[in-house]
Amino acid sequence: MRTLSLSPPVLGVLLALALAASGLGLVWSTHEVRAGYARLQVLELQRWQLQEEYTRLLLELNTWAAPHRISQIASDKLFMLPPALSLSRVIEQ
Repeated sequence: MRTLSLSPPVLGVLLALALAASGLGLVWSTHEVRAGYARLQVLELQRWQLQEEYTRLLLELNTWAAPHRISQIASDKLFMLPPALSLSRVIEQ
């Protein structure tokens, strides 16, 4: 089995290249983490805003669908009246 022997200057250059590559990898990964965290912050803000809008819309929907409001619109705009008691029947099981 043969071993590869390198002269000290070649070994120094190879180690310097490996160190530079490692440093660039560290810089790149740090940048990616920071960019990902910034994107996470933006998405969390959007989620919070959407949740707030959903809550507001749900409240508005419940206001529009309130029973007293439906009855008021039915009688005022559609001229609907409750049925007379004589027309109502109770069905027993």
